[in-house]
Amino acid sequence: MILGLDVSTSRIGWAVINDKQELIDSDFYKTKPKTPLEERATALKKNVLDPIMAIHDIKEIRIEEPFMMFSGGKTTARTMSSLQRFNGMVSLIAHQLLMKPPTLVGATTARSRVGIKVPRGTKAKVVVLAWVDDKFDNFIMEHTRHGNPKPGLDDEADAIVVALSHFDLRKS
Repeated sequence: MILGLDVSTSRIGWAVINDKQELIDSDFYKTKPKTPLEERATALKKNVLDPIMAIHDIKEIRIEEPFMMFSGGKTTARTMSSLQRFNGMVSLIAHQLLMKPPTLVGATTARSRVGIKVPRGTKAKVVVLAWVDDKFDNFIMEHTRHGNPKPGLDDEADAIVVALSHFDLRKS
């Protein structure tokens, strides 16, 4: 079993994929705002990672690498620093749980390995959500009353892609 994680400081998407590339389980975990990052990491371990490790025979943990560049004025140095710190905490917890380092994978690399192509001018979130929804019957695509995907589903879908990137589907 492969555990994929899409880590941000507010929501963590997670997915368990088996060796047949089937989606076994997935969801996202929302952290409490204004809580110190260390407490968020501890809560993630207790409420998500420990139960997953107890239920599933996880052999590898793959974590999406934190964003490394500024995004057109939307991402501040403080935000990037917090994300890097939190990702490091989650990586350490994963290492301690599995007794080996997690595999860090970039979002673009993960999408490429599973065969997702994001056309120029298109938001990757939209393409990834549609691909995951199409590929897995047990992925529940929920919408808000305005017709938008439920917040957090993009993180869950990203975690599925990160876990699936263990298998290079381009060779299939």
